[in-house]
Amino acid sequence: MITKIIDDTTVSFLVEEPDDLLVLRRIIQKQDKIISDTTRVIKQDKDYARPDRGERIKIRISLEVEKIALDAVFDKLRIHGTILETTNEVVSNGVHHSILVRIGDSLNVVKRKWSPVELKL
Repeated sequence: MITKIIDDTTVSFLVEEPDDLLVLRRIIQKQDKIISDTTRVIKQDKDYARPDRGERIKIRISLEVEKIALDAVFDKLRIHGTILETTNEVVSNGVHHSILVRIGDSLNVVKRKWSPVELKL
């Protein structure tokens, strides 16, 4: 895993192998802030639009972590939480979202205070 300390509260991660997902699972805690690129489905509000279809757009969001789960079989880490900030005005703040972290993905983790053990990992 490639890491870069941005400031006192923020560390950037680039996931390179499956073991990196285990390390992230140990580091990321409830109420941490995750900043990452993701996709979200935007529903159409047109008269003749199908209600079950929507347009998938790429956005960069800031998410407050509520739950985190590791899927070791498929090498994925799912982070559930509430959107704090977004790069697209169509996506509102305060709604729930899940970020799926795979090998090759990057994300920033923001904590109020990093413990020495977390920094060492």
